[in-house]
Amino acid sequence: MRDRIQIQLPWPPSVNGYWRSVNNRQIISRRGREYREAVLAIIAGLGNPSVGDGDLEVWEEFYPPTLRRYDLDNFRKAYRDALSHAGVWGDDSQIVEDHGKKCAKDKDNPRVVVTIERKDQA
Repeated sequence: MRDRIQIQLPWPPSVNGYWRSVNNRQIISRRGREYREAVLAIIAGLGNPSVGDGDLEVWEEFYPPTLRRYDLDNFRKAYRDALSHAGVWGDDSQIVEDHGKKCAKDKDNPRVVVTIERKDQA
């Protein structure tokens, strides 16, 4: 277990592309499942880091693929669920403070850089 982790993840799908309705049920879309698998592979390649189950503070730097306007909240769901699934934290409900920052467009490497810190160690 670590007190602080920084992870670079691919640009996540928006919340609109993350979910699909099937027979009046909301399920994770194929794009959402593919994103989750990509994040799992990244986390495994980093040695499966974890911050445990305490309160967390999160900093996010979003580097979008285009200059199109966007809402940070629409892109948080996919990466946060993927980090939960990968065991980086127990659940994203542990986040008690977060800081999102829109950064410069990066057409060649759109991404979100996430820094997670345990609040009891800050």
